[in-house]
Amino acid sequence: MSSLSLTSAFARYGAKLSNPQWAVSALSKNNELVISCWSHYLGLHDGALRYKDKLSRWDGNKAGTNLIRDHLNQAMNENLPVRLVIARTKQTDVVDSGSEAQSVDKTFGVREDLVGRVVTFDGDTFVVDFVRGDA
Repeated sequence: MSSLSLTSAFARYGAKLSNPQWAVSALSKNNELVISCWSHYLGLHDGALRYKDKLSRWDGNKAGTNLIRDHLNQAMNENLPVRLVIARTKQTDVVDSGSEAQSVDKTFGVREDLVGRVVTFDGDTFVVDFVRGDA
């Protein structure tokens, strides 16, 4: 997985961030949800690559939190495919604390072979499972 800029990673799926300074989700031209996920929150679960996180953990820009909340709701309601941008950092303690992650050193990559679905979203905790091919 090559290292890309955040905007380049989203562009690989035909998506453009509304604001690269704080947005972590976007809808693609193909009506897929594209989200940036921290690599250390990804793990295997029943044959899928699972991402689980809580919006309440985030202490960053509220516009970004509100946007991904809207996108997750839309993906759940419309059963939209979810595409994965993986964010990697060695400063996982900063991410885990919920602090503004904009300042941490990070790299981005994509897994174009994986397609996900939002499994659960209660307005705070969300789970997305990614599998190879069509989800």
